[in-house]
Amino acid sequence: MRKKYVYGFLAILYAAAIFYLSSTSNPPNPISSENLIALYDFLKTHGLEFLAVPFYFAFRYPDKFAHILLYAGFGFVLNLAVRSAFNRNPYILTLVIGACYGIFDEFHQAFVPGRSPSLADLFADVIGLMLSQIVVIGVSKYKRRALNG
Repeated sequence: MRKKYVYGFLAILYAAAIFYLSSTSNPPNPISSENLIALYDFLKTHGLEFLAVPFYFAFRYPDKFAHILLYAGFGFVLNLAVRSAFNRNPYILTLVIGACYGIFDEFHQAFVPGRSPSLADLFADVIGLMLSQIVVIGVSKYKRRALNG
């Protein structure tokens, strides 16, 4: 019973952090092009530059990449809250609640100076939510197989 409240509180706290970041005119972006170039150089010197392919998207579209990462984290936390409160269809319900919050977040940005709502941002939010649910489903299937032998 306590887990339900702890997970719910964590999901609300994460949503509040997203709201705070959306309320600022210039939110911080932890993904700098210098860091991505350094990562690519490191991978290239070790013959692993093929691992840098996903980071090209981050280099090219840092804002969208940040949205995907932020909402993937939200998807993990929200899934815990949804699963502890409702045991039916936690993945779908997590996607629906998270997408609704993404819509609310984009609407909210219409009233923040220097910010504007964007369907591309909402799309990136939903991609992050979907990726998190794919990982959660994969981990739960792996656990079940490990337990069943």
